[in-house]
Amino acid sequence: MPKRPRRVVRRVLFPRYTAFIGMTAMYTVPIDVREFAEVDVRGWQGTGIGSTPASVTFTIQRSADLENWVDEAAFSPPADDEEMHNYHLAYPWLRAKAAVAGSDPGISCWLLGDFVARDAPGAGEAP
Repeated sequence: MPKRPRRVVRRVLFPRYTAFIGMTAMYTVPIDVREFAEVDVRGWQGTGIGSTPASVTFTIQRSADLENWVDEAAFSPPADDEEMHNYHLAYPWLRAKAAVAGSDPGISCWLLGDFVARDAPGAGEAP
């Protein structure tokens, strides 16, 4: 029997060409990810402004209770390019953080998540 394609839900974490100015970290709203098994996160950053261009670091965070957040992983795409990472979702809540660094902290970026649904239970398995 052929394997069914898995359902994927795309969520915009930071919209295209979001401008970040300053060094204050920004967070997405928490996302309930209990129905998903994994996520492919794709981020892009521009070239920054100023003589020493800024860069942005995206950090994926997880939580069991919406109060205590733990860093899962962090990545910084190359300037004017995108980068993708895959994460297994073992906790019920996820959010993303964007932190800008550099002597001229201003940059444009975006972050998307393709959330892959968990397989439905088979015959005789508990939901």
